[in-house]
Amino acid sequence: MKEEDRKLWTDRINDYRSSGLTAVKWAEDRGIAVHKLRYYINKFNKEKKQNSNQKPKEIQWTSVVPVETKVENKSNNPLKITIGKATVEVASGFDEVTFQSVIRILSQC
Repeated sequence: MKEEDRKLWTDRINDYRSSGLTAVKWAEDRGIAVHKLRYYINKFNKEKKQNSNQKPKEIQWTSVVPVETKVENKSNNPLKITIGKATVEVASGFDEVTFQSVIRILSQC
């Protein structure tokens, strides 16, 4: 693939990802066939995966010991935790075991 074509498609993919649009809508707005967009996304993802010789990241856990055992949520806003592309909202009175399971599963993705 020519370097100028790679740059063109890299720029297009970055534009698509930052647009917030669906692939179909983004491609339609720019007069590009959606299958070409998806083809180049998959192609670049495969190349990136093949070129990556890194070992999988080891997950490390740590303990958090609260200073106080009583936690008061003075606002009605839940705590938002983002792991990768996932966001978990935790409201007061949450189930700690379920929360730990969700965090463990998301960390493995």
